[in-house]
Amino acid sequence: MTCDELNEHIDPFLDNELGLAEAQKIQQHLEQCPTCESLYASRIVVRQALQKPEMRFLPAADLRDQIHGELLKQIRPPTRRTWGLPAFQFPSWAWPSLAGAAAVLLLWFGSNVFLTANRSANSVIATVTGQLVSDHMRSLLANHLIDVVSTDQHTVKPWFAGKLNFSPPVYDFSDQEFKLIGGRLDYLGNQEIAAVVFQHRQHYINLFVWPKNQSTSFPDTSLQKEGFNLYGWEANGLTLWAITDAAPETLKAFVDLQRQKQTGTE
Repeated sequence: MTCDELNEHIDPFLDNELGLAEAQKIQQHLEQCPTCESLYASRIVVRQALQKPEMRFLPAADLRDQIHGELLKQIRPPTRRTWGLPAFQFPSWAWPSLAGAAAVLLLWFGSNVFLTANRSANSVIATVTGQLVSDHMRSLLANHLIDVVSTDQHTVKPWFAGKLNFSPPVYDFSDQEFKLIGGRLDYLGNQEIAAVVFQHRQHYINLFVWPKNQSTSFPDTSLQKEGFNLYGWEANGLTLWAITDAAPETLKAFVDLQRQKQTGTE
């Protein structure tokens, strides 16, 4: 891949819109070209800046009430005369139509708020999973899968304790063919997160963990992206996402083991 070709594909790469083969070519080029690596780093900085909460527009909490009040003002008949002129009144036959129009507007507004909220939640999940897929791919392509190599959970967990302000769950499921092989630090935007790494036969599983955001709640979510299977959930004040190229049922079995350990129901 040339520098010009990378410039054409850098934005789709950042948005996880490329196939795995194309993404691998870009990753390999970035590792070999300092100029393109600098370009990529600058795009990451811009993306992180745009993801800050203060950059987002939030409508007023009482916006719906304001619109409702304005609608009522427009359709309510005047009760007084001014300047000696007769007060204008809507004919009686018009009131059902006006009431119907108001109801449609209120229904549209309520539906729009609901859809916007859902789009917002879906957008957050899409952004998070897109970055996690990139993190997972880079860990495999750039030989940076593990910072601390160990099959002992009593070694891996203390290693995280000295580097993060939260404690990720670290268990070994070797008896169930999910072998703990280590962990590393990774990033979600500008937030440092934990990645606990497991191996199932020839497949690697990255379990990404970070503290739950009080303003954003993730429902249990299972999806596929860029050829990988992902499963996200929340437990004990933490957000967890597991990602692998193993089969969906394999990932589900791994997640079930994790959740059983976290809840103490084995």
